[in-house]
Amino acid sequence: MKKILYIFVIFSFFSCKKVKESMQDRVQGTMEKAIESATGTQVDLPNGEDMDNNAGYVHYKTEDHVYLTGNEKMQATVIFQKDNEGLSIALQLSGANGKSFIATLNHVPENFSLPLKGKFSVNNSYDGTNPSAMILFMDLSENGMMTSEIPYEGEISITKLSKNRVEFVMQGKGGDTSNADSASLWKPISGNGKITNPILMSYGIDKNNVLK
Repeated sequence: MKKILYIFVIFSFFSCKKVKESMQDRVQGTMEKAIESATGTQVDLPNGEDMDNNAGYVHYKTEDHVYLTGNEKMQATVIFQKDNEGLSIALQLSGANGKSFIATLNHVPENFSLPLKGKFSVNNSYDGTNPSAMILFMDLSENGMMTSEIPYEGEISITKLSKNRVEFVMQGKGGDTSNADSASLWKPISGNGKITNPILMSYGIDKNNVLK
């Protein structure tokens, strides 16, 4: 809960009116240190000018429905985490209208090169060789929360992973959770996305050892 609160504070801070650049840099540095001290998380906040360009655009569709058209600007965060199970990379995007998109790759080797490919599977299982991947789309409204079909085979490929830009494509097949064990009912799922000037957060690893 604390981490979620601090992320909310970050977003609120950068939505306020800009101050002079030198003062802004000092405040930004102070905020980064405060967040790191309270959460144990290394945080790299874009400066005010770059934060204006913090954006994620995702085109995500299934055979029956287009969930994101690629035209909606979303706020973007990239999270790196290293623990006993290895390195994980998460791309998190949220829109003002309640839509959110999360792509996660687990069991990523630290010496990976681009393109970085993660395999979709039932129950997000790890095959012992390839990074496992998961996609989740949510649409929260006054009528409740809607989720999309989930890819159960195929892959997501991160083709660019830098401080200022992240790009990815995905292709696979899947369906509702009730169809996880019924491959004959799976339908095509595809998409692509790009992120500019993301908020970078890292746990247990220096982000500079992950960015390419």
